[in-house]
Amino acid sequence: MDDLFDDTPPHKIARTTDPQTSKDAAKEAPTGKMREFVLNLVILAGKRGITIKEMTRANRTAESSITSRPNELEKTGHVFYQGDKRDGNHRVIRAIEYDTGRRECGKCGCVLLSFYDMKCQSPNCKKD
Repeated sequence: MDDLFDDTPPHKIARTTDPQTSKDAAKEAPTGKMREFVLNLVILAGKRGITIKEMTRANRTAESSITSRPNELEKTGHVFYQGDKRDGNHRVIRAIEYDTGRRECGKCGCVLLSFYDMKCQSPNCKKD
């Protein structure tokens, strides 16, 4: 992908062992448009962020169309996960402009520190 909103090449979506119908669908998949759509939703959510479940609920979009896009956007440095969760244990996605470097444990909400290799030091988490 040269441009963030270019479509993903079909060979990266469909496996060689997939049926022809999957390969045909991969050629038509509007991944670039979905990536742009998801990034816009994340930006509109502001500092509060948004979960995949909230995206699909608000826009009546199939979850399968959205789920890979945040990961792609994270790899390109456009979004990040701080570590907090809501809405039934779904990770909150935020635009990179809100990244303060702080990360939280998804289990207990404690701040994660780099000198602990971003592992939670809370006794509550260590019991599990």
